[in-house]
Order: sequence, then C-alpha cells, then structure tokens
Amino acid sequence: MSEKALVIDNFQKDATLPLMPNPAVWTSYDSRWNNIQAAHFRQPAWELPKFYNLQHIIIIPIAPHHHTVNVEFVLENRILEMQYHPTDPLDGCIEVFPAHLCSKISWDKDIEHTHFYLEPAFVSQVAHEAIDPDRVELVFEPKKVDFLVYQICLALQADLQQGSGNSFYADSMATALSAHLLQHYTTRKHTLQEYEDGMPKDRLQQALDYINENLDKDLSLKGIAKQLNISQYYFCRLFKQSTGIAPHQYLIQQRVERAKQLLKQTKQTVTC
Repeated sequence: MSEKALVIDNFQKDATLPLMPNPAVWTSYDSRWNNIQAAHFRQPAWELPKFYNLQHIIIIPIAPHHHTVNVEFVLENRILEMQYHPTDPLDGCIEVFPAHLCSKISWDKDIEHTHFYLEPAFVSQVAHEAIDPDRVELVFEPKKVDFLVYQICLALQADLQQGSGNSFYADSMATALSAHLLQHYTTRKHTLQEYEDGMPKDRLQQALDYINENLDKDLSLKGIAKQLNISQYYFCRLFKQSTGIAPHQYLIQQRVERAKQLLKQTKQTVTC
C-alpha cells in the first residue's frame, strides 16, 4: 500500500507540526494579514513524510553557519539532490514551491528558512483581466536568484517585526508577489498588459473618495479594487502611475493627516 500524503494547510496555525519537530520561531498568524502568511523555522536533521501543501510557498533559505547541508527532494516521480554551504551567496536567493506538489524532503543537518504562503486562488485572480485563472500552474524552483521577490519578502518580515501587521500593506505586497510569480514562475508564459497613462480621472477620484470616506475602517485592497471593477494588480499599478505613490502609502498619509486634524480640533475645544 502506497504511503498516504499529509495535506498541509499553511493558513492554519501550527499546520507544520505533523511534518517537522520544532514549531515556528515566529509567524504572522496573530497579525491582520489576510492573503499571505509567513513563518520562520529552525529545524534539526529530519525526513519529512509524504505531503503536499494547499498553498504556494516562497522560501527564503538561510545559509548554514558552520556546515554543508545535503537536501534531497523527492518530487512526484523525480529526485533532486542539493547542497547548501556556509559560503553560499544566498542574499537574493529564493525558492518557489507550488501548491499540490506531492513531495518527500530530507536534510542531514540543522537548517533555517522563512516561508511565505500564498493561496492559489489569490495568485490566479490577481490580474483576472489578462489571465485565465484555470490555466495558472506554478513550477518548482530551488535556489533561484530573484532580488525583487527577496526584497518584498524582507519588507513583509520587517513589517511584522515592527509590530505593524498591516493588512493593506500585506495585500499590496502579496499582489506584487503574485503578479511576479505569474510572469516568471508558471508553466505557461503570462503577459500582463501595461498601461502608461494611469487611471482615468473619474476612476481615480472615485478611488480617492472611497479611501477618504473610510479612513476609520479596515480598508482592503480587494474592496477598493472591487469598487472600481478592476483587479488588485491593475488598481495598484494605475494608482501609482496617477498619484506617484502606492495605495498603502496614500492610505497612511491620509490617516496621519486625519489624526492631525482631530488633534488640532481637540486642542481648540480644550482651549475654548
């Protein structure tokens, strides 16, 4: 009888405990992130049972300190052996692990890495105007140099470490990650249409009005894009072309201005 694969839902806290001996060192599960989650691991030498993930995973490997780590990937019908050395230039290095890829993985010494999890439905719907969601399939990529993805992941990690856990910011970064994955890590080449003229003035005003009228609410990128009937990817691109700043930066800017106004009004009331 063949070994039954464990199904891992990485959007659930402690989902990896059936796989690995140590719990995550830190995670994003207590933040307000919605469409992306993260977890950082340190694990001893180990052999994972047969499993597959429900989410796509972007992995940031950390170079071992004093020893070479031998890793074996058994991916469906093929075996891939890799080594990670203390001298490896891993800055800018990522790994892409697609959802639903049935795998067994083993390594012979301590390892450390950070995972970022993306729902397949979110990735495939990011630019729904240009891409058929049913035709999106990511490929496995180990030890790939990709500075854009690497920097986005570091920015998300910094957001968590600063105690922000801002869902709007995380959604913006998840959208950028998804668009990049669609263009560079899929079995079919997907081309996302580029616009140079920005957002039509009436739509831009609609977006600005919606944001300013809901500054006290838990705004989402998806909610604003839905108001304009465009995808999150194109909303982010067109908004920045039109205003010169990203939507999450505009939101922060407006909330700061609103707080200043409220503070000024409070001081005036006290003075009177």
